[in-house]
Amino acid sequence: MSQPKLGEELKKIPVEPLLPVEKKLIGWSLGTGVVLLILLALLNRYLS
Repeated sequence: MSQPKLGEELKKIPVEPLLPVEKKLIGWSLGTGVVLLILLALLNRYLS
């Protein structure tokens, strides 16, 4: 018996579009991450 390959199994899975709430969550997460990264860079620059 041979096991199916992962790539072949992944190709069989149908593509599901993102739900609007998932898109909103991704946007908020990226936005929060960018804002916090900028805030950290500013704090590092002015407090060091």
